[in-house]
Amino acid sequence: MKLKLPIAIAASLLMSGSAFADGNIKGTVFNKTTSQPLDFASVALVNAATGEQLPIGTATDENGQFIIANAPSGRYIVRVSMIGNVTQEREITVGNAEVDLGKILLAEDSKLLQEVVVTGHKSQMSVNADHRVFNVSSNIASTGASANELLAAVPSVDVSTDGKISLRGKTDVMVWIDGKEMGMNADNRAQILSQIPAETIESIEVMTNPSSKHSTEGTAGIINIKLKEDHRHGYFGTAEADVDSRGTANLNFNINFNEGKFESFAGIGLKTQHQPSGSTSYRDYADGSFLNSEGESKKHENSAFLRLGTKYRPNEANTFYVSAIGTLGHKWGRTLTTHKSNLPGQWMANVNNMHEDGDNRGANVLLGYTHEFDHGHTLDMNVSYNVWRGLTDNKSVENATWADATEETTWRTQHQDVKISNWEAALDYGVQALPWLRFEAGYKGNYNREDSPASFAGGPDEQHIQPLNDLYNRFKYDTDISALYVNFEGNHGPFNFSAGLRGEAWQIRTRSLTFGQTEADVKPFKENDFQLFPSASIGWEFENHSEMKLNYSRRISRPFGPQLNTFENIADPSEVHLGNPNISPEYSNAVELTYIKNWTSGHMLSLSAYMRANNNMISHISFLAPMASDPNVNTMYYGHANVGKMRNTGVEIISRNTLFKRLTLTTTVNLYNSRHNAWSTEYPLHGKNYLVSGAKQNRFVWDVRCMASVHLPWEMTFQATGRYNARRVTAQGTLEPDWEVEAGLRKNVKAWSFSLLCKDIFNSKKSHNVLYGNGYTQSISKWVGGRTLRLAVTFTFGKQHDRAHGHDDDHDEHDGHDHDGEAKGERRNHVDTGGYGEEHNHNH
Repeated sequence: MKLKLPIAIAASLLMSGSAFADGNIKGTVFNKTTSQPLDFASVALVNAATGEQLPIGTATDENGQFIIANAPSGRYIVRVSMIGNVTQEREITVGNAEVDLGKILLAEDSKLLQEVVVTGHKSQMSVNADHRVFNVSSNIASTGASANELLAAVPSVDVSTDGKISLRGKTDVMVWIDGKEMGMNADNRAQILSQIPAETIESIEVMTNPSSKHSTEGTAGIINIKLKEDHRHGYFGTAEADVDSRGTANLNFNINFNEGKFESFAGIGLKTQHQPSGSTSYRDYADGSFLNSEGESKKHENSAFLRLGTKYRPNEANTFYVSAIGTLGHKWGRTLTTHKSNLPGQWMANVNNMHEDGDNRGANVLLGYTHEFDHGHTLDMNVSYNVWRGLTDNKSVENATWADATEETTWRTQHQDVKISNWEAALDYGVQALPWLRFEAGYKGNYNREDSPASFAGGPDEQHIQPLNDLYNRFKYDTDISALYVNFEGNHGPFNFSAGLRGEAWQIRTRSLTFGQTEADVKPFKENDFQLFPSASIGWEFENHSEMKLNYSRRISRPFGPQLNTFENIADPSEVHLGNPNISPEYSNAVELTYIKNWTSGHMLSLSAYMRANNNMISHISFLAPMASDPNVNTMYYGHANVGKMRNTGVEIISRNTLFKRLTLTTTVNLYNSRHNAWSTEYPLHGKNYLVSGAKQNRFVWDVRCMASVHLPWEMTFQATGRYNARRVTAQGTLEPDWEVEAGLRKNVKAWSFSLLCKDIFNSKKSHNVLYGNGYTQSISKWVGGRTLRLAVTFTFGKQHDRAHGHDDDHDEHDGHDHDGEAKGERRNHVDTGGYGEEHNHNH
């Protein structure tokens, strides 16, 4: 009986696969020049007798593959098209057998590309069951923005006032640049992203439930920032300049040069930024005492972003590639904070005037090689080295007033030098094992070294500042992560599936050194572990331009350096920040069911029902405990700890609607129930353990984001975006509602584009966090930037070379000419036969 059951199941699958094959049409679409798969190419059926396009079709996936399931029997022409490419057509007859069109190559068309820049409008967002892609060029807010500003415009993504990124309300999200971590971690991510110009970004890909072939880090999912590439033969680029009402200015230049067997790119971005911010904190204690703070800041930064690289293809089977990214920055600023308190044994007022000065620089170098044995049979290997260094010097003057009216002045300085180096290595192999099954396997390695010494000094005045060696700390944090994965994916007609398993082994080593100590003097904290991370999906593509998919994945969040460092940072006189060496990794299990429906009239609807359960959740916590210097006085400690279980269950709705041929509305609504179990933990401090706990929370949460884009006459576009986040749950309280509205106008004049944008129109972008602790409540509000007006000018240039005939086609990308005779007439029936043989015209 045990043997008969799996045999019966296998037989039924084979039979169903054969049934699905009847009347199916499939193929794979590639770029003729680069041999790269083309996603979102349109595939439609045309009546061979009348030439009329039928309401039957689909779009290619990220691998360039398409399937039109259960097409009625008869003679058809399969029309494959994509903006900027010569349309392909294939005449077929559909009977009781599957029609496999094999490899279809789309050739780029220089004149057609020229027209598209003038009149084409790329979709703001592309959605399928595995990921969603936010197209940067379609968003006016991207002009003059940085990468972290741009992320705030992506549906389902939120960026707080202090640069923390969250996805569907969860801050534990992995951010990549071109599929790599690029040495980013929670310490430097906001700094690096603020230096990357949005002008260099092609798209932002969001994966809420990635498969096992991707990194398992980040329990909320992965955000992949894809930088621009242009594979057309010739040279193409953009130059951009912008300035805003606060004095921030950017200059960006990008160019692609593709000639012969080389594809090369280079870019530079220069930025000067001036940003005001402010904060308030109101802390009330159970005994009636209080400690309130109000602060305002003005920070400045000059930075540069550099990027260059090349691909060399000696033949169709081999590609070598190398790229480099560099960031440079210098920041300075002032923060004035006023504290007032009636706590016993503490000052009544404290005015802290802090000046900040610092430099940062980073670099990434990537080397790689790809070999294509055959169509769908590839091997890719690459290695990258990342280095980042951040130097920060803070000088503060505290003027404290005590209950007896005496005043005390204290000068403090802090110097920190963070050094991070990182190696990433990858080996990926893929093969089409069977017509209906693809096999993938690979290795990923991430090896990180972090060294962050911090020294302090103090005195009654600037002339008598002395080193405070008892506060010196040098924290060394090393992590080695090695992973092997295997993944299967395939389809039988409209049915598709995937299954994967990833094994990760990691090693963490930390040391916290005091003044005069060496590594030999301190025994390292060690942790070694190994875990398996499965993923799976099943899906179905319907005849009416719709699909459904069920996904499952297991993911992890490992504690990082500052969360583990036991050093007590007393730079703020009202609180102490320190790490917790007892933090364990956080794990999540997520299930998501997605249904997507596309209409040929320009409408799209995506419905996703999801459940994400987190165990050992790592969260920011706070608690009251005696000060190390004065055990009779309690102060606030901030750190991180495992705070038990949390489960989010909800529905995400994404819609794109084209109305009146000029108005496009893209709306995202996220509705979910957030349940956080009651928790308690013991926090190690000064040789003791302090009990910290949180109450059970069960709350309905929702957020909405809507972008309206109107294509006006005279080559003008108007966009307005609004977002609202309802009250959300945290480990010890809530994040209060926040909202924001921005609007912009863009005008195209041949090769020039002029944009005017107003961000945070109503000065409403603020964060408000309420904390409930052991014997206190606290309300914290922060704001950054405020209402800002930005003006930007962009110039697009290019020169396309004709590969086939060896002549140059000189043109501005926006020449404003009309090519109706060629584009609307002959080119519609122009067929490129896969890039080989004679070209034909089909006259219907």
